[in-house]
Amino acid sequence: MKLGISGCGAMGKILAEYAREEKTFSEIVMIEPAEENAWPEERLDLIIDFSHPRAICGIYDYCRKQGGNIPVVLATTGYGEEEEEIIRLLSKICPVDRKTNYSQGAAAMNELAALGAEFLGDKADIRIFEAHHAKKADAPSGTAETLCACVGILPEEYEEKVAWLRMGKIYGEHSVIFALEDEILEIRHTAYSKKIFAAGALEAGKKMLTCKESDLGV
Repeated sequence: MKLGISGCGAMGKILAEYAREEKTFSEIVMIEPAEENAWPEERLDLIIDFSHPRAICGIYDYCRKQGGNIPVVLATTGYGEEEEEIIRLLSKICPVDRKTNYSQGAAAMNELAALGAEFLGDKADIRIFEAHHAKKADAPSGTAETLCACVGILPEEYEEKVAWLRMGKIYGEHSVIFALEDEILEIRHTAYSKKIFAAGALEAGKKMLTCKESDLGV
């Protein structure tokens, strides 16, 4: 089977290395979306995107030309309205799995945050904090936005209830804070390696290859 990795940056390289070690795919094709004629002529069995929001245009065009029904894992964040529309079009012709964070710990944190909001939502001030490396462009992070949705913080409340930092080489830190009158509960996740995101995305892609198309979607 052929794996296409959209994005030749740090995450793309980590994913490629992990996929080679994992040995599910016989061929790994690296695709730099910014380059002209970046997409291969041959049909890929799975596409995983760790690149830039604008890359979704090339992904959609490639999948459409190939007749669709290629599983696509979207691990990029920071999409605008136009890119969101393209994702909707892509999901009509291909199985799409999309998450703001593919680590196991972040998935568990989402569930715990929702549970905390259920128990403490009417008693606590709820705030989100996140920190990432200096080169991360979007803020707040996609993971923070997912956490906001879990605890009921609306986009128009981000300025008041969400704080973020961009500094150094931080892979990713996220905290959900429940501040009560005489106590504070904090749920925190810290990434110590980018490999956790690659492993989660690859696992999601492999699952897509064994699922029926009707079981998948954005």
